[in-house]
Amino acid sequence: MRRHPGLRALAVLPAVLVLVGCGGTRSIAAAPAAGHYPVATAPPEVLATPVVSDGHYQLVAAGEPVVVRRAGALAVVEAAGPDLTPVSVAGQPPVQHAAGTLTVTARPSSGSLRVPAAGFLALDQAKNQIPLRADRASSTADARHPATVRLSAVFPAGHTTLTWQPAGKPLVTWDFMVELD
Repeated sequence: MRRHPGLRALAVLPAVLVLVGCGGTRSIAAAPAAGHYPVATAPPEVLATPVVSDGHYQLVAAGEPVVVRRAGALAVVEAAGPDLTPVSVAGQPPVQHAAGTLTVTARPSSGSLRVPAAGFLALDQAKNQIPLRADRASSTADARHPATVRLSAVFPAGHTTLTWQPAGKPLVTWDFMVELD
């Protein structure tokens, strides 16, 4: 008769599993407490809001605020919108362009910040310039009064950017999609 040593090990294996697996008195009710682990957090020196200054450009999503350090001022600046007024007709294909307004707001915590409308550049997805019309030539903000500039244009459907370049060089670009369907 030929012996198979592997079969003897297989016969002992269930007994070992029963002893090891059932040795504790823990029940299913204790399982919820098993998931408590420390959550990784950012160290305090990590800034949640991107900081921009002359020579330190940022690309951010539309609506995302940035901290601007410029000309002695420290301000939070954001571009919201565009608020679109598409003109579509039922049963017709969607329009490819729509009038809209982007609103740029600066809120300094120190100093004053001039926001000239001529410092903004809008580009469509083919890098064509989108002509902007401002509600004012410039606005100046200080710690007590925010500055708001509204930029109107006819925006094509698709990817669009708004870049603020107050000294002729990009400081921040807000990136967004114009959806007209």
